[in-house]
Amino acid sequence: MRERRAAQVRPRPPASDRLPTHAVRASAPPTDILRKYSRSQPGPRASGPTAMVIVVFCIVAGLVTITIGPRLIGDFASGVAGAFGNSINRLTSQNPATAAPSGAQLDTPVINEPGTGGYTAQASIPLQGSVPASVVGKSGYEVNIYAVLNGGGSRRVASVSVGGTTQFITSPITLTEGRNNFVARLQGPNGEGVPSPVVTLILDTIAPKLTISSPSKDAKVSASTVDILGSSEAGATVAVRNEQAPGGSLNETTVGADGHYSLTVTVVAGSNTIDLTATDQAGNVSTTGVTVTRSYGQLAAHLSVSPSKFPSTSHTTLKLTTLATSYGGSPLAGASVTFTILIYGLAPIVSPVLTTDSKGVATWQYVITGATAGSGRANVLVTSPQGDVITATYGITTT
Repeated sequence: MRERRAAQVRPRPPASDRLPTHAVRASAPPTDILRKYSRSQPGPRASGPTAMVIVVFCIVAGLVTITIGPRLIGDFASGVAGAFGNSINRLTSQNPATAAPSGAQLDTPVINEPGTGGYTAQASIPLQGSVPASVVGKSGYEVNIYAVLNGGGSRRVASVSVGGTTQFITSPITLTEGRNNFVARLQGPNGEGVPSPVVTLILDTIAPKLTISSPSKDAKVSASTVDILGSSEAGATVAVRNEQAPGGSLNETTVGADGHYSLTVTVVAGSNTIDLTATDQAGNVSTTGVTVTRSYGQLAAHLSVSPSKFPSTSHTTLKLTTLATSYGGSPLAGASVTFTILIYGLAPIVSPVLTTDSKGVATWQYVITGATAGSGRANVLVTSPQGDVITATYGITTT
C-alpha cells in the first residue's frame, strides 16, 4: 500500500528584531465619560480697553513700589526707633504731667534745687532746670515759671523756649525778702502740663546778730584756753581766732537751733584780742571781739644746791634742782631752765637749756675742781612756755 505523502508545509520566514506592525483602531469613549471630563468653558474675555487699563495699573504700581518702597521701610524703622526712645524717656522721667497735644503723657520740667539750702543774699537770681528729652529740639514748647503766692494762686515770672538740650536757664527773677516758692510747667501747642515740684528760695539780706556772753570784756584768765559762749542766728557758722596764739588758734562751729554757740580758743600770757565772725546761710557776715588777759598770778622758781658747802681742794659733784610753780602753786611744766654756778677761782659755769617735767622740776649735776675758798652762788633762769621769766638764787660756800 502506498504511503500517503505528507502535506506540503511552507517554511516560516527568518526571525527579525522588528516587531510586526498592525493597524489599531481606537474606539470612542462613552458619551457620559466625555461629559464628566470635558474642559470647562472659558469665561467672557476682557475687552481691549479694559485689558490696557489693567496693564498700565500694574506698571505704575511696580514703579511706585521701586521708587518709594525703601523710603517707606526707612520711615517705618524710624517710627519704631522713635517710639522706643519715647518709651525709655517716659520710664526715666521724674513726674507725669497732663496729656500732650498728641494725647501721650508729658513729663514735667524740673527746677534745680539750690545748693545753699535755698538761702541767698541776691535779690535777683536766675533759675535753672531740665525738661524731658522727648521735647528737646521741637518747636512750640516752652517752660513757664510761676511764683506761688501766699493766697494759693500763682503768677508767671519767666518763660523760656525749649532748646536743643534738656537744660534751661531763666533770666534773673526778682525775689522778695523771706521765702519765695516756684513751680515750672511745660507749655505745648495745646496747653500746659501739671506743675513741677515746688522749689523754695529764701532771700536774706540782713547780717546775723552776734553776741558774746562769756568771757566778759578785759577778763583775766590763768588757763591756756578760754571758752567763748554767745548767741547768733541758727544755722550760721561762727569762727573764732586769736592772732596772738601760735597758728592763730582758729576754731569754728555751727549755731544750734536754740541760737547758741560755744567755742574754745588758745590764749597766751598777756593780752589776747579774740576776733569772732558769724556767717549766715545766705552769706551775710557779722563780726565782734573780746580782749582777755592771761595771768599766771605769782610764778615762782625754787632752787636748791647739794652740797651747798664743801672743801675747795676736793672734787665735789654739785646737784642743782629747781621747782617752778605757776598760779596757785601748781607745777609749771614745759618751762625752759638754765643754771649758772659762780665760785671763786673758776669761770662762770652755765648748764645746757633744760626743761621742767610734769611736776615742774629740772635737775643738773656738775663736778667742781680747782675752786678757791670763799662764797659763791648758783642762779636759775626759768622761762614759761608763754614767755614769762622768773629767777632764783642759792648760796654756795667753799672752804
